[in-house]
Amino acid sequence: MAVITVQCGNYANFVGAHFWNLQESDFEYRKLSNEEQAVNTTDHDVLYREGVTLSRQTTYTPRLVAIDLKGSLGTLPELGDLYGIPGFPKSDVQNWFGDVEIVKEEPVRKNRFLRDLQDEEGEGDQFGEGEKDRDTALEGKGKRLKQNVQKEENYRLEDEVNYWSDYLYSRYHPKSILVTESYQHNNTTHPFDMFGLGTDLWNDTHQEFGDQVEDRVRFFAEECDKLQGFHILADSNNGFSGLSARINTMLVDDYSSKSLVNFAVGRPILNDYNFHSCSAHLANFTLSLASLLEDGLVTPLSLSQDWFPLKTRTAKFPCLQYNPELDYHSSCILASSIDTATLMYRQKNSPAPMSDIVYGLGGGDRKLASMAISFPLHLTETSRFEIDLFTKLTPLLPAAVEKSLAASSSSLSPRSPNLLTLRGLLKSALFKHRSPQFAGISTPEEYLEHCAASQTNSIPRMYCHTKPMKTTKPYPQFFSPEISQDGQILTKPRGNGENVRFVPLMTSWSTGSFAAKSIQSLAERSKKLNIGKLPRLLDSGLEEVEWNEAVEKIQATADIYNGGDDFE
Repeated sequence: MAVITVQCGNYANFVGAHFWNLQESDFEYRKLSNEEQAVNTTDHDVLYREGVTLSRQTTYTPRLVAIDLKGSLGTLPELGDLYGIPGFPKSDVQNWFGDVEIVKEEPVRKNRFLRDLQDEEGEGDQFGEGEKDRDTALEGKGKRLKQNVQKEENYRLEDEVNYWSDYLYSRYHPKSILVTESYQHNNTTHPFDMFGLGTDLWNDTHQEFGDQVEDRVRFFAEECDKLQGFHILADSNNGFSGLSARINTMLVDDYSSKSLVNFAVGRPILNDYNFHSCSAHLANFTLSLASLLEDGLVTPLSLSQDWFPLKTRTAKFPCLQYNPELDYHSSCILASSIDTATLMYRQKNSPAPMSDIVYGLGGGDRKLASMAISFPLHLTETSRFEIDLFTKLTPLLPAAVEKSLAASSSSLSPRSPNLLTLRGLLKSALFKHRSPQFAGISTPEEYLEHCAASQTNSIPRMYCHTKPMKTTKPYPQFFSPEISQDGQILTKPRGNGENVRFVPLMTSWSTGSFAAKSIQSLAERSKKLNIGKLPRLLDSGLEEVEWNEAVEKIQATADIYNGGDDFE
């Protein structure tokens, strides 16, 4: 049951780089015991495909189409580096006899982390061992690479990451990366910053960019035995908002029977806080969500606390010391959430169909979902499960003003579906130590769902994944000193030089109170925005009637959540 991923935008690719690194960290290069197999339950064939290079080397790469602007790849070639570096023909023929001026651009240099990867694989030879895919190398260099990368080296990636490829451990297929030549990364004189620019790029008959995207998606779709759906991970506060809306429409038209999950992401901070930049952020998100809410399940993800961004107003986590100005940090939190929340339909044994998750969460016309996380999972004693553990989650979308999912905060509102994923805990152990009042409950799942239902105004569905999330390099070490190497809460700070190697965490994926508060705030904000004061938005091709329709769509969605159907 395969899933194809589309990453659309620079920040989306930052999130995606962490997401694929997490997948690779979960791979095992050795034969596992029966006990280890019981823990390693993730089916990587859901997201990955098997192929071969021209020299018949086996490869294992994501089913991925990653879209970005020219100049955004850093040291990563557009065709990837899995199949060797493409050569250029040499010729002794010279057709120009005048003076020649050579203008040479300084190449982007690899940081220490990338140099270590290159040295371990011997990638200097274009046609040598560099063609071996480290994802499926079961011995020799493949094994040594994984072991050495996970050494507790002080790479200081916080100071060295300028591109999402600077910490990318995974290898991409040559058809995965698609770069538009129409816009340059970080070009302030000709920015790709408005919704209408994205729709124009899709319709550009000269570049045929829309056709290129369709061809890439079709390539991965046609080789799938059982395609169940798509993940779209897209920037929604710039020009990629319009492009992703067109991609969404294409997928709905061409793959109407498949499930669709949109993760609309946005950076938590802006380079400049003024009326035009903050209003453009709000307008692009409004137009993006309004277009995506027609189909599938839409989950906005951002560490910003307001749809109209305010400086320093970003999400806080009790045990994290992340820097919201670093894409390397903020995107990692979002990637960890997506990776955990989607585990339920990426399992080897009895996985839930992706369609069941989409339909189950979005029942009753609720198409906008929220994601919240407890990261790392703060568990000091088993009794916390029965008291307040499920209320201590941090929402990952703007304007979710409630402090918790507590049922007491909204006892009269309808209960909503909620997919709760616990990762890194043994459910049988929790069940064994339950309080006497729960003695009549017969299964661990029933026990945990009962605890969650009593603490939240939701109808919980619980999934427990025994294996914790690995946080070795190149995962950022932004954990507080009181977090131990195995992700537990310490009574004293861990030793200097000791990195956190894995952590337990919990995610909530719901169409409940967080989503309701957020969409209502977006409706109020967008209704007050005067787009006449945003000439770039109008110059990008957006008509005022389109804006009014988008605002009405957001308001109509908010009304569904305010009245809503009772899910009980």
